[in-house]
Amino acid sequence: MALPDMTACSMERATDATSSEYLDRLMRRGCFEALWPLFAKAQKPAKELTESYSALTHLRPFMTNGGAYRVIHVGDGAHARTGAMFSLKSQAHSISVDPELNLPLVDAWRARFGIVRLDYRKARIQEIAHELNALPAVPTLVTFVHAHVSVDEVLALLRWDTAFTLACCLPGKQLSQKHESPSSGLDPHVLSAGRQYQVLVNRPSV
Repeated sequence: MALPDMTACSMERATDATSSEYLDRLMRRGCFEALWPLFAKAQKPAKELTESYSALTHLRPFMTNGGAYRVIHVGDGAHARTGAMFSLKSQAHSISVDPELNLPLVDAWRARFGIVRLDYRKARIQEIAHELNALPAVPTLVTFVHAHVSVDEVLALLRWDTAFTLACCLPGKQLSQKHESPSSGLDPHVLSAGRQYQVLVNRPSV
């Protein structure tokens, strides 16, 4: 496969971004060849790559004991990019959810690269929350990578343990006002103006 000219088509970055570490790390990995067909279709591939990689980086510490994990990617877009990245770079089983999902494109991508840890639903998360909650119980993580939903409203519908949210334009909705956040701030390695993130944990009520 001919690798893309990253200087010409993929080095878009926010003027205040401080590091290309995520992009550099991804481009050195063998999985980049499989990721590129999905991310190349974005107007700003570097932005999209680093946003999804931020979710992976911040949630990895919660997937460490070698057991089964499920990751639900809310508002994952037409190309299920964050789910694709998790399926290639973790052992977790990912489920991407978006009403604009391009099923033929993602089906073809999954078949081409033999992806087995990614499923997807073309629906709004509110429409299938009950289906996801009925799946066998395993530690469940949730990502909101610039998802245009209320994080707290969606989490109230789901059975979950840990979540990651990256806010772009609606911090009142895209950041939680209710849940404990052991880690939050601006991720300097995300090449986007929307770099404010939270890691959330679902503590049982006492």
